[in-house]
Amino acid sequence: MTFPSTKHKVDRADDSPNLNAILAAEQRRQGGIWKLLHRSFWGVLAIALLIASARTARVNLLQFWQRIPTVGEWLSRLFPPDFSELPIFFEAIWETLAIAIIGTGCAILVAVPLALLVARNITPVQWLATPLRGLLNLLRGIDTAIFALFFVSIVGLGPFAGALGVAFHTTGSMAKLYAEVLESLPSEPIEAIEATGSDRLRTFAFAVLPEALPGLIGISLYLWEFNVRSSVILGIVGAGGIGYELLVSLKLLDFPRLCTILLLILAMVSLIDAFSAYFRQRLN
Repeated sequence: MTFPSTKHKVDRADDSPNLNAILAAEQRRQGGIWKLLHRSFWGVLAIALLIASARTARVNLLQFWQRIPTVGEWLSRLFPPDFSELPIFFEAIWETLAIAIIGTGCAILVAVPLALLVARNITPVQWLATPLRGLLNLLRGIDTAIFALFFVSIVGLGPFAGALGVAFHTTGSMAKLYAEVLESLPSEPIEAIEATGSDRLRTFAFAVLPEALPGLIGISLYLWEFNVRSSVILGIVGAGGIGYELLVSLKLLDFPRLCTILLLILAMVSLIDAFSAYFRQRLN
């Protein structure tokens, strides 16, 4: 008669962890509901933001659909391209490249010391890092075309204003990216060099620069590639380059001329992309 009682005790002992499991499952279920509500809130907020943005941007798909035949007509008028002004276009293409080269080169010269000052792990003046980061954010926040417009009003029309616009905007982006590369360096080699009594210049030359150089060159190539593309736009604001010829063709609705310019821009950007990608791959 004692055997069933013993079995009952054993079953109750087995039930105890099951109750805990049920309680844990209930807690997970409640947590799941809260998690679902949390995700739903952000999902509804994102949809509301998207709808508000579409209303502000006055998105009108019906109007776009009605204007598609005009786009098709313009595309058909692009061909055949007009190559009669190729020497002028080649000169303008070179001007665009020169703006990107000079602007990026000047940005590199200024961005390197700025990055050394704002990188938290190696800056010699910690109190200066925060205001300098604010300055870099300001430079990055103002677009290249806005800078170019500003400098056109100071130095006049031409590629010099474009190069200044590229240099100022790129300095902000480049110094920030350089600083992120420097902050990601392992601390052991730097500490080992400093332990020998080396000054900051030698520490930079023998510990920081060898580790960071591939990353810095890769960033420089990427931003130069970006600046070549953005320099095309600068001609529209009066800063020279192939963008000016593009603007003239659009105003005159000279589609064969426009087609030639677009083909040249496509070839230039493709070559620059391939060149930059090749060198970045070699660095890796």
